[in-house]
Amino acid sequence: MEPTVFLQPAEKVKEETEYTQKMRTQFPLFSIGSILYSVFYAFCLYKNASGITYPFFVAGTLYCFFFSMKKLGVPFKKDSIFYILGIIILGFSNCLTASPQILFMNKCGIFLLFFILMLHTVYNDVEWNFPNYFIAFFRTIGSCFCCLFSPFSDMISYFDAHKQEENTKRNYFLPSLIGVAIAIPLLFCITLLLAGADAIFENILINLADALSIWTVVRILLLMTVVFFFSYSVLAALCKKEVIEKKEEKTRFDPITAIVITGMLCVLYIFFSVIQVLYLFIGNMELPEGYTYASYAREGFFQLLVVCIINFVIILVCLYLFRENTILKGILAMICGCTFIMIFSSALRMLLYIDTYALTFLRLFVLWALAVIFFLMAGVTTSIFYKKFPLFVYGLSVVTICYIALSFSHPDYWIARCNLSQENNYEYSDYEYLAELSADAAPIIFNPSLNHNLTSVEDMLKKTNVDDNGNFDADYYYDWHWMRRYYCGIEKDTRLMGIRTFNFSLYKAEKYLN
Repeated sequence: MEPTVFLQPAEKVKEETEYTQKMRTQFPLFSIGSILYSVFYAFCLYKNASGITYPFFVAGTLYCFFFSMKKLGVPFKKDSIFYILGIIILGFSNCLTASPQILFMNKCGIFLLFFILMLHTVYNDVEWNFPNYFIAFFRTIGSCFCCLFSPFSDMISYFDAHKQEENTKRNYFLPSLIGVAIAIPLLFCITLLLAGADAIFENILINLADALSIWTVVRILLLMTVVFFFSYSVLAALCKKEVIEKKEEKTRFDPITAIVITGMLCVLYIFFSVIQVLYLFIGNMELPEGYTYASYAREGFFQLLVVCIINFVIILVCLYLFRENTILKGILAMICGCTFIMIFSSALRMLLYIDTYALTFLRLFVLWALAVIFFLMAGVTTSIFYKKFPLFVYGLSVVTICYIALSFSHPDYWIARCNLSQENNYEYSDYEYLAELSADAAPIIFNPSLNHNLTSVEDMLKKTNVDDNGNFDADYYYDWHWMRRYYCGIEKDTRLMGIRTFNFSLYKAEKYLN
């Protein structure tokens, strides 16, 4: 018996769920709540990818979600704490780093964790696995698009229902809406009159108008509109509960097909693994003509990374789509063993490559990805022999914890420290790459004790300065030009930093500029 997720047949689907009815009857609460959330979103995140407001945005979003769930009668689950902590920690990470790659992945991580949290809160997902979550995720996304115009339909239903009821209760929503519609043009007219009556008041308004251009206002209003419809449609999609969980006997394919496919792959992998052990790990066999041991080791890590990911997917497919079979289990276990060898081979190749060509974010990320795949494959190996192993929860925990470690490690800091270390005399030092690093690297690049190319920041600025006639000290300019480029970029970012956009990494880097 396997849990599965599916849509009910059309004739059995209810027009409205209990939660949908509650959302429609409380339309003023959820509509005004979505409007307030859109204002909150614009205040926290408009042109502010890594400011101090990001943790408050994350906390506010979680509060709005659980407040909505409480109003709908959805109980809180204690095991949601893991998702909540992961989201909050990544939110704090956003204001502690200035690395664009980390910021992008933080946002992706927050989105995925929050979406899983929503599914976990609304549905009974105790026995869900990877396919169940995959299907539920995309069906909920599709349902969100179908519910984009729910605010209009819910508003019509709300007013129609109140027209048919006796006026035993006074309804404040419609009068309030009429009041707002009248107040806006009235405020505009009176503001113009007051501006003409007092020069100081008029000057303040003009300064405010200059600070907030019409296009800025339009962009903010557009952002608020998108957030309003998105937030309301997400709640509406969750209330519909189109994705349901039900235990039923699931038809699985004959394992012979999987045995043939994986068996052929297993033979290839065993042959490849033996070569890795003999040539790369031990290194005592003759290499192809024209190859040195170093050149042989410094290639193929990306291909091996892709193969490891493919193996992970193949094993999951075999576990979920094919009937249980002892021979298939043995083959899958051997594939897991070969995958571990490929992981070590790829990691060794990457380390040797870094030893020659220095460290970059992509190369560091590959090493991190290999470590994550190692832990995931350990979980997959366990699930082959222990059917009840919670593979999805284990995998989600591994990825979340490992990514949080990466996010807080400030990769740009370690990239700069590794590449500028006196002990590491790389054959190909790409200093132009260092000039593109974020403010996380400032404690290394602007520290003479750690950056052996630098005597002092003041000396670097003086010797790379170009006068009005275009003259400069060529002996220093070309060697230190990358540092000046980095300095100018950090100076620009710190100059634009304000109260709302305050970032701890930029604040720390600013100290090295003075």
